[in-house]
Amino acid sequence: GAAAAASLAVASSVPAATAMAEEESPPQVTALITLDLSISRKPSKPLRIELFGDASPASAGFFSSLASGKLQARCADGDGSNIEICEDYQSIDVGYKGSQLWRLVPNKRIDFGRVDSMFASRIPPTFLAEPNGDGLKASTRGAVSVKRGGGAFEFTVTPAYNKALENEYLVVVGRVAEDDMAFLDEINSITVRKDIINIKDVPPLGAKFARACDFTAPDKTCAQFKPLGKIIVTEVTVTSQR
Repeated sequence: GAAAAASLAVASSVPAATAMAEEESPPQVTALITLDLSISRKPSKPLRIELFGDASPASAGFFSSLASGKLQARCADGDGSNIEICEDYQSIDVGYKGSQLWRLVPNKRIDFGRVDSMFASRIPPTFLAEPNGDGLKASTRGAVSVKRGGGAFEFTVTPAYNKALENEYLVVVGRVAEDDMAFLDEINSITVRKDIINIKDVPPLGAKFARACDFTAPDKTCAQFKPLGKIIVTEVTVTSQR
């Protein structure tokens, strides 16, 4: 169909040098992570991610723990209603179920994993920073990346080749399954609110960003490239492929 043709057109425009390492030495897919996504309250559709658990084990384990809803993260220090809510639910581990796709820069990056409600005041844990696996680059179409060394719950999916992501502190933990690339293109085409003009003003993963916005005084940390319709992860399943 048209979506498949568009997907093929984008893929064919990517220089051969940017292809993932699997063309020479395929990274082992250790798990299949399925994110069920509801767009503007419509019935959910699956976006499947193939996890490279051996390429960067700590980073992949961090991502897998969030997908499984089993990541332990402490509450921030301080007081206030959000901290009280956080402490009330401290025994519940953090996960991606109920999280949102919070930033979509068309053809550049799609950022998932904004956790709210009872997880909003949790501190993302950190771990020893790892390099990317051989040949894996966050710039590659379909790549799924997390912040190197942790410190952010969010993760980035690359909708089309974007060399700029190679300059961000990211580690590739997997890729979107080939059969779901058409759905990735569909997500990439969703209309977004653009509160900033210069793409260089888009903060990297782990940067602080406002959760409540005053649209009369645009703030580069507030709702930049926010999808006009909510995109929510309604369910997550993790299936081992070992």
